[in-house]
Amino acid sequence: MDIPKGTEDSPGPCWVPHVWQGQVRRPIIVCACSYRSTALAHHVHADGRVTASYYHAREPIPSQDWPGGGCGFHEFLVLLDYDQGEFPPEVPA
Repeated sequence: MDIPKGTEDSPGPCWVPHVWQGQVRRPIIVCACSYRSTALAHHVHADGRVTASYYHAREPIPSQDWPGGGCGFHEFLVLLDYDQGEFPPEVPA
């Protein structure tokens, strides 16, 4: 699924550039339900492809950050007009 570049106020699905302390960071993925994440477990390729598929799981149990739990949105994503570089998956140590 191709998703457009958005802004902080854009509804999902879209992606938003993320610059923190003057450095380009991993983009923010805005889910269809408007949940925002940096999708740390995913590889964001320089051409805008995101692998593996993005899944806002209905589980685990709803969190303090997202009390309604996941929405079930599950797609292979391509970030349109993406120009922020490559971000490999970040696996916790």
